[in-house]
Amino acid sequence: MVGTEAAGDNLERALQSAELERARLENEKLKIELDELKNRSGKLLSGLTNYMIPIVTTLLAIAGFWWGIFQYQLEQQKNRAAQKEQADREQAAADREFMKPWLESQWDNYMAALSAATTLANSEDPVKVKQATDEFWALYQGKMILVETKEVSGAMVRFGRCLDGTETCDKQKKNERTRELGTVMAKSLAATAAMTYAQFTENQFKYTSSQ
Repeated sequence: MVGTEAAGDNLERALQSAELERARLENEKLKIELDELKNRSGKLLSGLTNYMIPIVTTLLAIAGFWWGIFQYQLEQQKNRAAQKEQADREQAAADREFMKPWLESQWDNYMAALSAATTLANSEDPVKVKQATDEFWALYQGKMILVETKEVSGAMVRFGRCLDGTETCDKQKKNERTRELGTVMAKSLAATAAMTYAQFTENQFKYTSSQ
């Protein structure tokens, strides 16, 4: 009986030892597999890194090249814009300088025509009226054509109707036409000061021969 119990204990210890050995071997196997997996992962990562480095380097070089082109084009656009702005300023200054004589002539002739109209509307002195009439028509048919804008030309025509018999105008109507003439002259002077010569000529009445 005692011998049987001893044999059972020996068998149990043998089984336990075998189980422990099996577990140890499995742990060893697992460790080896993990080591192999790490080695393969390291090699894969290293290979991938070695493969990607040239690609990334090339992409960076291409990106740098296009960025350089973009920066160059942007700088060229800024330079062209600055040059155009400078050219526009210089052209505007040249236009203003060119228009100075026209503005001065416009002012002188407007004042002469307005003064004549004022005399014609208010004076009863035959000599002054005759002089003013001659001056008004001389300006109307001559110098004013060079400097008057369309609005002033129209106002001169309306005042002239009071002189040539087209309309019968009393003192009040003549003064109304004179004030109208002064108003459009003031607007014309202000507009001309901001115009180029081309714009100024476009704003003038174009007279043509009847033949």
